[in-house]
Amino acid sequence: MQRRKHIHFILGFLLMMASVFLSTFDAYAFSITGIIDGVYDTGIRGWAFNSSDPESELDVKVVITNQASGQIVSELHTNAALHRKDLAEQGKGTGNYGFEVEVPWDTYGDGSYLIEAYGAGQKLSGTQIHGVGAAAVSTPALRSLGIFRTTAYCPCRQCSGKWGGRTSTGTIASANHTISVDPRVIPYGSRLMIGGVIYTAEDCGGGVKGNHVDIYFNTHGETRAYGSRNLEVYLVQ
Repeated sequence: MQRRKHIHFILGFLLMMASVFLSTFDAYAFSITGIIDGVYDTGIRGWAFNSSDPESELDVKVVITNQASGQIVSELHTNAALHRKDLAEQGKGTGNYGFEVEVPWDTYGDGSYLIEAYGAGQKLSGTQIHGVGAAAVSTPALRSLGIFRTTAYCPCRQCSGKWGGRTSTGTIASANHTISVDPRVIPYGSRLMIGGVIYTAEDCGGGVKGNHVDIYFNTHGETRAYGSRNLEVYLVQ
């Protein structure tokens, strides 16, 4: 009996410590904000700010991915410590939270590149696409619509009922292209970038309401593997 009480005490203590750790981690994660707000021929600029520790300099990692191949061509590291007058005027501490990194675009070759940034491991907003060479002319501009819940569906009866691969707009759904949206939030025909892939809003679903996007896959196994993810969604302009 005494041994059982001792085990219960240890388990309770471990659960309490885990709860404290997770709550501290969550508070730290949600206190970090920032954005990539400039991409140019020689580099990238942005800012990252930890509101729970305004005196800290966040480590920033910039990840550049070739959109065609999905290969990460570069991971660049810097600190968010440059003074930005605009941040100070907005009341963000000292305003010393800017960052800039030089990028050797000409060494990557012609193509379209996805640019993402992380501050102390937390993803910053403002994901960008930058074109090099011939792709520079056709590179689209992006506008963040915020964080959406994203799920997956396929043409099987469980996901699509009698509709199969047909969409509500009359097209035939295809992977890496079709998404289902709430047309009151995202109009049909809109092009959205989610996770580095550009989709077209051409379907709707009874369970797709508000800030929710359902991504079309070819098989039910792929939908199960995808599950549900909260991702930043960008309007391709």
